[in-house]
Amino acid sequence: MITRERIKRVPCKAMHRLTWLLLICLALPSCVAPESIKPSGFTCVLPRPLHATIQPQAREETPPAPEFGQAVYAGDDIVRGYHPTPALVTKQTHVDRARFPVIDIHAHWTIRNEPEALLAAMDERNVAYAVNLSGGSGQRLDATLAKFDPETYPRLITFTTIDFSRLDEPGFAAEVRESLAEAKARGVRGIKIFKTLGLSMKDSAGRVVPIDDPRIDVVWQAAGELGLPVLVHSADPAAFWGPLDETNERWLQLKRHPNWSFHDPQFPDRVEILEQFDRVVERHPQTTFIAAHLGNWAENLPELARRLEKYPNLYADISAREAEWGRQPYTARKFFIKYADRLLFGTDRYPGREEQPRYRIYFRMLETDDEYFDYYDHPYPPTGEWKVYGLFLPDDVLKKIYHDNAAKLLGLPPL
Repeated sequence: MITRERIKRVPCKAMHRLTWLLLICLALPSCVAPESIKPSGFTCVLPRPLHATIQPQAREETPPAPEFGQAVYAGDDIVRGYHPTPALVTKQTHVDRARFPVIDIHAHWTIRNEPEALLAAMDERNVAYAVNLSGGSGQRLDATLAKFDPETYPRLITFTTIDFSRLDEPGFAAEVRESLAEAKARGVRGIKIFKTLGLSMKDSAGRVVPIDDPRIDVVWQAAGELGLPVLVHSADPAAFWGPLDETNERWLQLKRHPNWSFHDPQFPDRVEILEQFDRVVERHPQTTFIAAHLGNWAENLPELARRLEKYPNLYADISAREAEWGRQPYTARKFFIKYADRLLFGTDRYPGREEQPRYRIYFRMLETDDEYFDYYDHPYPPTGEWKVYGLFLPDDVLKKIYHDNAAKLLGLPPL
């Protein structure tokens, strides 16, 4: 209880300080945050100004999405720079060179790259051949073959693409046959079909062209007659069709690349696209098809297994899905061993020195029994927030996946 005697005992100088402090606080504008007023020795907590109490309180908004790799959500808060170092002690194996010579069936480069530099980088990692799926068609193919001449650089293999811009014109079929025959005569060894077919490419009527459109049958027929394997990228990972929310396991990746999301009625259903490709493979048993990225069934290997069992003319490359097969080591190891004759090594990158870490990670995943390590060399995960495990494949399986299966399809000498 404050009594008159206690007030009298308060030193005059202290009362003077308290009086001035009260006056200063009352004179402060309401825009100053109360918690910011901290005179030495005091913590001043002010009451809410009158005009603030009668205004409706502003609704607290959800924080904006974090920059990819810079923040992740933790409840309602944002944890900045979250990249924990595992306390788990595991074996760390550095694999600089593949155990056996490699054929990278799924690579990309342009005429800006220098062939000698590519070959030197390939030699460092024991990559015997690399296939450029960005060879293009028409003038672009001309430029590619001029710089990476198949006779001068036989280890740098070119695949061509198809120009679908004239799909609705009467001469499309004849042009396809002629251009593919000419491409093969010039050293082209295969055909690449990009994912726009079946997903977003439209005809003159504005309809999305399905992979199994009868107008395209000429491509598959001509490829079979010429002995040119066709590498087809159909659809994309399952998460790309999921809602863009916290339940999506690739949410951070899609935040960075929102145009990779197909969670929209304007896009065809993912499974329907994949089934379109199935129908093409079944209709053209004399043509060899390579399903890019494990057929985009990497999250569901039993579905890919069912297709490999059904279609003897179907192969699959393992490129750019290491995050998927690497997180299911028991299932993936059994799958890789069982279908060792049907799987092809690929990276989905160009084989230059800047991409060397990708090769080392793949070699480590395929050759070692290392546990719980990053499948990427960036400061952030490019796909999901998880670690991977090595499959420690037997040597006979490694030889087939690394080299012999692709060599058979491309007409190259075996090991």
